[in-house]
Amino acid sequence: MLTNYLKSLVITGSIIIGSAIIMTIFNYFNILNGTALKIIEILIPIIAIFSGGYLIGKVSSKRGYIEGIKYGAIWIIILLIFNLIIKDTTLFDFIYFLILLLFSTLASMIGINKKSK
Repeated sequence: MLTNYLKSLVITGSIIIGSAIIMTIFNYFNILNGTALKIIEILIPIIAIFSGGYLIGKVSSKRGYIEGIKYGAIWIIILLIFNLIIKDTTLFDFIYFLILLLFSTLASMIGINKKSK
């Protein structure tokens, strides 16, 4: 089960890093800036964690919501550590972390229902 978490963490991290590189290039050439950039900055981790939670749910044997909560909690701990190092945490950050946990749980529940039998 640990390898499944590691695979999902790598895939989610790759999506986040790849998207950050693409956003940086778009911002550099003034293709994407302002409000659109801020919205995409918020959506990319949500989409990435959703995909990782979906993969965890697909390989889970039962109780997908618990696997999603565990997977989301791992990402929240990682992001919280980065957040504490880089800047002060605000109420918006905690709400955002709860949204990430919700999407991870939802994706894992969808993944366990879409599992091929």
